[in-house]
Amino acid sequence: MDTASSLKERSQKFVDEGKFTEAFPLLKKVVQETPNDVNLWANLAWTALQLQRFDEAIEAYKQTIRITPQSDWACRQLAKALLDADRLDEAEKILTNARSLNANSPWLLRHYAELYHKQQNILKEIESLEKIHESGEANGSDLTWLGIAYNYHGNYAKAIHFYHLSYAKLEDTAPLFNMGLVFNNPEVSQNVDAADAYRRALALNPDHQRAKEQLEVTRQKLVPLANRAKAVAKDLIQPAEYFQFYLSPFDMLQIEFGELSDDESYDEIDVKVIQRAKKRLLQEIDLNDGKVSWLGDHSLDRSRSLALENELHDNHKRLYHRAIFQNQRLLHFLTRGDIDHFLYDDDYFPKETIELLEKDQGFSSFLSKPFAQQYNLLLSRALERKMLPVVEVLFDGRRWVLPEDDDVCFEGANKQVNYLVNLLQSEVSKGEKEKPSLQALETFLNQHDLPDIFNLLPASLRSAHTDIVAELRSLAISCYKNHGDSDLSQSVLNLCKLFHFKSTERNKHLEQDHKKIAEKVVEERKDEANLVFGEERSFQITKDGVWTANRFLPASSINKMRWGITRDTGAGKYGYLFVITDDAGETIRASWCASDKREANSTKHFNSIEQAALSYLADAAIEKMQAILQRGQSVVIGPCTLTKEGIKFKTQCLFFKKNQFVEWSEVSTEVRNGQVIVCKTSQPKVATTMSTRETDNAVLLPIITLIMRDKKP
Repeated sequence: MDTASSLKERSQKFVDEGKFTEAFPLLKKVVQETPNDVNLWANLAWTALQLQRFDEAIEAYKQTIRITPQSDWACRQLAKALLDADRLDEAEKILTNARSLNANSPWLLRHYAELYHKQQNILKEIESLEKIHESGEANGSDLTWLGIAYNYHGNYAKAIHFYHLSYAKLEDTAPLFNMGLVFNNPEVSQNVDAADAYRRALALNPDHQRAKEQLEVTRQKLVPLANRAKAVAKDLIQPAEYFQFYLSPFDMLQIEFGELSDDESYDEIDVKVIQRAKKRLLQEIDLNDGKVSWLGDHSLDRSRSLALENELHDNHKRLYHRAIFQNQRLLHFLTRGDIDHFLYDDDYFPKETIELLEKDQGFSSFLSKPFAQQYNLLLSRALERKMLPVVEVLFDGRRWVLPEDDDVCFEGANKQVNYLVNLLQSEVSKGEKEKPSLQALETFLNQHDLPDIFNLLPASLRSAHTDIVAELRSLAISCYKNHGDSDLSQSVLNLCKLFHFKSTERNKHLEQDHKKIAEKVVEERKDEANLVFGEERSFQITKDGVWTANRFLPASSINKMRWGITRDTGAGKYGYLFVITDDAGETIRASWCASDKREANSTKHFNSIEQAALSYLADAAIEKMQAILQRGQSVVIGPCTLTKEGIKFKTQCLFFKKNQFVEWSEVSTEVRNGQVIVCKTSQPKVATTMSTRETDNAVLLPIITLIMRDKKP
């Protein structure tokens, strides 16, 4: 029979060998015999966790706490087990209790971070991980998780920063791969940097499948872009502008590395080699009017050449110059403005330069300013000439400058995008006063390549992108408020969609605007009506005007209209008629008949057309009549002559007709049985009638009367 001691030894042996299935029943048995042995309970809990028997692991850890209630280790293990089992409320209680034991323990903060991560409380997760970082106790995993949290929070710069710190702590694929994902994010859009991050991860682990997949997806985008950029990048920087921000002393002195000391001891330098090269350079300057033939006859003054030569005697600067010289694409960018440094190429992977930048702050500082100045010149030229593939590759990564030099990189670009914003602002100002043309606005945007340019802008220039969209939004609002055109307003808002706006808040505002304008459009078009007579005949009245199958009269051109219904009692038929005429006298006519059985449905359609005509066509005709009256002229509608002061018509007396004049304040109208009755309010017998079906604009007379009666004398 096994003793407790032998069971303990056998179970421990199984645990050490990773045979958890065999160890588990032995441990359960032995803890019953020695219930106060903390180590046995801990072994049982650990074994249960390996077998994913979370409930039993949790109970075992609880036993360890009962035995040693002041053990923060036991609390740590129990909290972790509860977190693994997703029993988050219980885990939070244990962590709260553990604070009293060791409030600043890194493990406590790590478990809190995991708890908040599972609760999707990103800000609290960041707070916990930041505390570990501030304490100096953060490991590579902590920093990677902090980068992931910042990425989810949308702070991409912080995410990248902590991935860099994580990699500096421990060279692992996780921070590099996650860094690549951030660079690939459309709001960051530094795809060349993403490709470099994936390639670095694969250099550590060539079998990293996700890195392979992401690199290939990124590569498929970058290779065609590189080809387009190379095809257009011609003469961006002229030979006279070479070397203005950086000149390599190795180029200047024509020194080969073989002439210097061994590659592994470059801190030593052969002074004689330098002296001979300097002498040759100074002779060239003196004999060639200050020009250097091997630098393409570039002018070089003695003071600059001597200062550069002196930098070779500084161990740090010599190292930095050497690093640049060995990266020929970087060198040619700094000296001649070549764009190859920014292009993805399977044969170009500047791993050594990237890692030197990360490890040596001195190299970053040394490179930053000349890089920023040359970048600014190159980007400004590309924008001026609208070489958009070049602009895109310059924004796509390998911009190796310190944050304080970012403004230098974008100095010229800022001026140009602000100029474009000002151009649009001028167009918007005009549109606020005069109704703009959608076609003219689209032409303006395309002429200046505004969508293409602004969609490429990085975070540093994102405010200009915001300004462009804000201007279009303002114009859309003006189209509705100032010009009463909801359709145009909606079309202008749709132009905002040409700009791939990255701000969630701005997108929300635009969506709200679209919704409001769409509601206005629906409201304004709710009375539109459409009749179809067979396959080839149709009659439609919309906000825009009157349509038939092959003709259209704009609403603004309408000046006459009439309609009505007749009934043939004997035949049991109803006749429906609409006649609309424009300023040029062109007429659209719609008529149809219906039997008694179909009268209700036909009259319903007739009423919808009538409402559409009054909603969308009447205003133009009434405004034209009002303008005529205001000029002191008259308007004739059937038997009535309208003037600025009132209405004239004739009434039938016993033997003759009598001229009547009724001031507007006394005019009364009524529509009854297809007739418009006009009379004098104080003398109702002073009246005349006209048919709405046969008399142009008779249907508008009641509306005109109301308008003229409301006008002050």
